Amino acid sequence: MKNLNRREFIKSGSEIATAITLGGGSASLLPKSTKMVGIQIGAPSFVDEGLEGCLDTIQERACVNTLFTMVHSYKEGLSGRTWPPVDHGRQYKSPKFHGGYYATVHSEHYKNTIFRDNPLILRAPDEGDFDVLASVIPAAQKRGIKTIAWVADQIHSEIPQFQEMAEVDLHGRKLPQVCFNNPHFRSFLMAMVEDCVQSYEIDGLLWRSERWGALTNTLLWDGKNNSKISCFCPFCLEKGQKNGINIERASEGYKVLEKYIAENRAGKRPAEGYYAAFWRILLRYPEILAWEMFWYDSLREIYKLVYAKSKTIKSDIPVGTAIPHSISFNPFYRAVVDLQELSKYNDFIKIIFYHSDGGPRCCHYVDGMLNTYLKDLSRDDRLSFLYSIMGFSQSSYEKIYAEGLSPDYVYRETKSWLEGAKGSSLQVWPGIDVDVSPGENDPPRSRQGVRDAVLAAFRAAAPGVVLARMYSEMTLDHLSGAGDAVRQLRLV
Repeated sequence: MKNLNRREFIKSGSEIATAITLGGGSASLLPKSTKMVGIQIGAPSFVDEGLEGCLDTIQERACVNTLFTMVHSYKEGLSGRTWPPVDHGRQYKSPKFHGGYYATVHSEHYKNTIFRDNPLILRAPDEGDFDVLASVIPAAQKRGIKTIAWVADQIHSEIPQFQEMAEVDLHGRKLPQVCFNNPHFRSFLMAMVEDCVQSYEIDGLLWRSERWGALTNTLLWDGKNNSKISCFCPFCLEKGQKNGINIERASEGYKVLEKYIAENRAGKRPAEGYYAAFWRILLRYPEILAWEMFWYDSLREIYKLVYAKSKTIKSDIPVGTAIPHSISFNPFYRAVVDLQELSKYNDFIKIIFYHSDGGPRCCHYVDGMLNTYLKDLSRDDRLSFLYSIMGFSQSSYEKIYAEGLSPDYVYRETKSWLEGAKGSSLQVWPGIDVDVSPGENDPPRSRQGVRDAVLAAFRAAAPGVVLARMYSEMTLDHLSGAGDAVRQLRLV
């Protein structure tokens, strides 16, 4: 099966986008569609349940036609097994999760990287010699299912080479995450993209980096443990200076802001109030915002590199990125995500619009980030402020914390970001919550809830949806809610 042509790729998701109507809980009669119904899935699920059995389940229950197959990740929540267990897969917790690259590492691609002497150290040991792409792609092709390779930017603390790529915080400490301006990271990422795109007949590539800049990290800091204000490594300092940023002033400004947050968390109110004091710091140190934008500009450079490298190998391969859930709750992050700009070097984006998990996450931002410069406001007023500026409205703090957000949130966010991409060929695929990291006190999850979230996304004219976070943590009955929505809309 050849890679999907870019023109066909764009057309397939949008040709009937405006045909969906939901009136009184029903859908108009629709022709058979090629709307994208994707699911995020990792190697453990195929190993545990058997390749064909796993594909049977997701096709029959959720009408999936696209696999977002995790190929590179060191995060257990993305490429490991869920715990506590759900009603499928192997019911045990791995004694020591490692992660890594779950396909075959073709050494020739890494000869110009820091891994040149030992590229096989990148190979994930957790599932033995199972090659997730070599195994899944042929089986998926026979069923008419596409395979999009999914790679994340994480590093492993026990692999020495990754320490050479790490970000450095404001105080000179290395952090367990890569620096986008580090040449070792860039050469490694380009090698991995080359290996993945050139070695396998994938139908697309999704690169994931769900992080944010120094300003957000400062505002989310608890004021007690080590802050993670980055990146101030030699590569960033040199590049930032060449870009005209006063490094000393940027560093000094973030130290002042760090002190403000520490005192804020301790309840020490500035005489002029929290809001005015925050703006006084930003006005006195505009380098704070310059450094924040510098970090995001560096991230966008990575988007461009991944896109260009992939297209150089296969010109028609769709390439995209993932936008984290904070896009709904963090105004500073929302301000830097410009879909018209991203459309220049992305064919698609996956944006997280989790409904159930969205309630507690929204409350986290009300209690964390907004409880700094808006600390003079009550909790309810902070929530109202968030609703007002972010473009969606939900229930009270107590209600969304206990019950999550409603399908209307999914509808409004999807509609808003589709409008942001209007006039471009960029595909916007909402990430739909199917049992995302459920805990004992989290909002209840249900088959109906998944169904309604999928219906809401398609009602907003989304060209596709991505069922998330990972298949391994989804209850099968809840997963079936996605299939209920697809069948109700007569898309199959």
